[in-house]
Amino acid sequence: DAGRDYLNNGKINEAITQLSTAVSIDPRLGEAHNLLGVAFAQKGLAERAKDSYERAVKAEPQDAQVLNNLGYTLYENGNYRAAADRLKRAVKLAPRDDRILNNLGLALCRLGKFEDAYKSFARANGELTGHLNMARMLERFGREDDAIRYYEGARRIDPHSTFALKRLADLYQRVGKTEESKNARNALAAISADTNMALSGK
Repeated sequence: DAGRDYLNNGKINEAITQLSTAVSIDPRLGEAHNLLGVAFAQKGLAERAKDSYERAVKAEPQDAQVLNNLGYTLYENGNYRAAADRLKRAVKLAPRDDRILNNLGLALCRLGKFEDAYKSFARANGELTGHLNMARMLERFGREDDAIRYYEGARRIDPHSTFALKRLADLYQRVGKTEESKNARNALAAISADTNMALSGK
C-alpha cells in the first residue's frame, strides 16, 4: 500500500524501496511485482521492469493488465513476437480494452501483420481510427503505397476527414501521382470553403 501511494505521488525511488521490501517478504504478491515494474519503467530501467512484470504474470497469469504491461515493455525493447504473444493473451482476457488492443496493433505492425494490426486498431477505436492508425504506421515504415490505401479507406468512411486528405495530397505528390494529389487538395479546399461559408452564416 505504501509503495502504491508513493508511486501515485510520483515518488518513484520510495515506491521501489517499499515494493521491493513487499516482494522480498512475499514473492507471490503479483500486484507488488506489477507496481514495481511500473516504477522501474518510469525510471527507464526497461530490463528490470520486464523482470518484475514476468514475476507478476507468474503470480497472476489471468490478469490482463499485467500481461499488457509485460507485452508493452517487450514491444519497447524490440521483442515484437513475444510482445504480440503476451498481448494476444491479454486481449482474450479483456477483449474490449482499448489500450491492450492498440498495443497489440503496434506489435503486429512491427511483425508485418498489417491486416491483423488494422483489425486490432479498429476493434479499439472504430474503423476510421483503425485506418488512420495503420496509415500513420505504414508512413513511418516508408510504405507510401500501403499508407495511401489505408488513408483512402479512411476517406471512404469519412469523406470530410481533413487529416486523411492532407496526407493523401502529400503522399500522392511524393509517389508521382500529381492528378490524385490535385484531387485531394481540391477536396480539402472545398471543405475549407464550406466551413468558412457556414461560419459566416451564408
